[in-house]
Amino acid sequence: MAELSLVCLALYAVTSLVVGTRLIARSWRSRGMPEFLIGCTYAVASGSGYPLSVVAPYLSGRSATLVAMIVAQVLIVLGCSAFAFFNAKVFRPGASWSVPVAALGSLVFAGSGLGVIAAFLSAPEGALAAESARTATAVFLFALVACQAWTALEGLRHYRMMKRRLALGLADAVVTNRFLLWGISGAISVTWNGVVISALLAGANVSASPVPVFAVSFGGLLSAVCLVLTFMPPAAYVRWLEREHSARALAAV
Repeated sequence: MAELSLVCLALYAVTSLVVGTRLIARSWRSRGMPEFLIGCTYAVASGSGYPLSVVAPYLSGRSATLVAMIVAQVLIVLGCSAFAFFNAKVFRPGASWSVPVAALGSLVFAGSGLGVIAAFLSAPEGALAAESARTATAVFLFALVACQAWTALEGLRHYRMMKRRLALGLADAVVTNRFLLWGISGAISVTWNGVVISALLAGANVSASPVPVFAVSFGGLLSAVCLVLTFMPPAAYVRWLEREHSARALAAV
């Protein structure tokens, strides 16, 4: 089961890195802040920081492990903070509360990230440092789940609006589907990380207990699929969406 989890997480990390890099490159051409923020989320946190944090404990030598863990936490904090500001800038650009909420989330990410680093630095050699970082990790994940729930609700809300416009011929079927996929992806992430939080609070070994391992494996696999369909949809998938929309439009005539 642990091997399956690593394979699924590796797939998610590679997909995130590819998608994130493409989005950052697009933002340089278009000078678009939303593309840059979400590109950093995937390339920096999911595609770089998270896999590095998984690999770090297995590196030879305590110094190498600590350096890798510190770099990983910095990348994760930066990427997740970009995610919070993406929600604020894209979904609630005119709301007076959205940027302060994103800033608060970033502070929580930074504080809990420092807590994780401190736990690893203070852990005796040979000890399971992840155990001493349990509280800081749970706090970090609580903030992340809040951001993911926010993005899921916003994605589904925009999907409902776009679906009504699509019925009137005022929206594109592919763009409308992207909002649905975005909402679903957010809900998957909430579920996946929610299971991990529950395991942490229960004192379970997250990397060995079957329930969190399955949640992480399945969640990573589904998230990778959603990422591809949202940002790099195959031509066959796009044609299918357009055919489905055309068929519904004809049936409504």
